[in-house]
Amino acid sequence: MFGSIRGRRPRHSLWLTVALAGVLLAAGCGGGAGAGLFAPPTPTFTPTATPTPSPTPVPVEAAAAGVATPVPTPQVTIPQGFTGVADERLGYSFAVPRGWSELDLRGSQVQTLAGMFGMGDQIAALNRFLDSPEGQMLGEIYVTDLTSAMFGGLPTLLAVVVADAPGYTAEDAKQLVEQLLASNASVLGNVRIDNLQATTVNNLPAVQGTATADLAQVGMNAAAFAKVVALLANDQVYLMVLLAQENQRTAKEPVFDQIIGTFRPE
Repeated sequence: MFGSIRGRRPRHSLWLTVALAGVLLAAGCGGGAGAGLFAPPTPTFTPTATPTPSPTPVPVEAAAAGVATPVPTPQVTIPQGFTGVADERLGYSFAVPRGWSELDLRGSQVQTLAGMFGMGDQIAALNRFLDSPEGQMLGEIYVTDLTSAMFGGLPTLLAVVVADAPGYTAEDAKQLVEQLLASNASVLGNVRIDNLQATTVNNLPAVQGTATADLAQVGMNAAAFAKVVALLANDQVYLMVLLAQENQRTAKEPVFDQIIGTFRPE
């Protein structure tokens, strides 16, 4: 199928699709930001307050020793026709509509594509990253609209990263996502965060937002629209980015919202 493609732009676009999927989230971890991006937040110094008289407290029943604070239970909705995806290695799940397929960067399909397009040096670099501790954070990647990539456009894709985040609050996660998007600017082009806020998603503390990127500087005549969600649970951050061409935003954003509504830690 790919042997019939003529011209360098479709080949470049299709391979860039693979590269984008691999580094969309993880370039920030493997590049300048490093794994330290996921270190526990630095504590803020709080001065000792001057004691003031206060009323005698009313005795209340003390919590039993050793009883943990209840952890919110994720609440998700799987739309009809969606197929569940479970990542047992990193411990999360989501669901995708018909027409979405897994892109396994560690599998033979990507290796074959690289060989066909004469980009073995790039796949070697990708493999080195995937074998690194930061690369192990990269989870499932799913794509659709691949025909668009074959003709110089951008497919629709999602990628997940899971990283340790002990002690993180939603506000801490918001700063992390901002840094991650900034770190990926050299890969994604001119990134603009449209909105990003701490919130609750699927009954879990979370960060959610949108961003756009001009991909001209990375060889694609397209603008990208991204939706980002980061869930906090189990002392980890579960980060999902969904990406599509900007001119498809009206059609794709409701689908992205449905996928996000299925995303949960296990």
